[in-house]
Amino acid sequence: MSEFHTIRLHGPWAAKVLDSQDRCDAAAVETRHSVPSDWKDWLGVSFRGRVEYRRRFGLPTQLEPDQDVWLVFEAVDFEASFALNEIELGTMRLGDDPFRVEISSQLQQSNHLKVVIDLPLEVDRGERNSVAGGLIGSVRLEIAESL
Repeated sequence: MSEFHTIRLHGPWAAKVLDSQDRCDAAAVETRHSVPSDWKDWLGVSFRGRVEYRRRFGLPTQLEPDQDVWLVFEAVDFEASFALNEIELGTMRLGDDPFRVEISSQLQQSNHLKVVIDLPLEVDRGERNSVAGGLIGSVRLEIAESL
């Protein structure tokens, strides 16, 4: 495998509750939320519903024509859908292998990444049943020479 450069998309993301399956005072509030992490400190361990995370990032500098850019999501809890610049990229669930998609053709000078995490009330999450959901894994861009 060729060498690649990594840009981590950690730090604060804008986050808001889309749907709540229980009464949640934080549901009406948009907040800044660090990724990767669960939503325990913001929404609590028992929160069930859908949360949207958003982050902007610029076109990677010094990107060469012979390089590809991959977007990688390590882990989510429970189910997530991903979109870049309003283009749906796919979905993943807790326990899936990392989600990895080539995004070179979708990149713009300014990019808008959206992730919607859904944690339904009636779902068995195994060891994670007693902890909060969220965007719990690393999010990054990997830049590598085209194959």
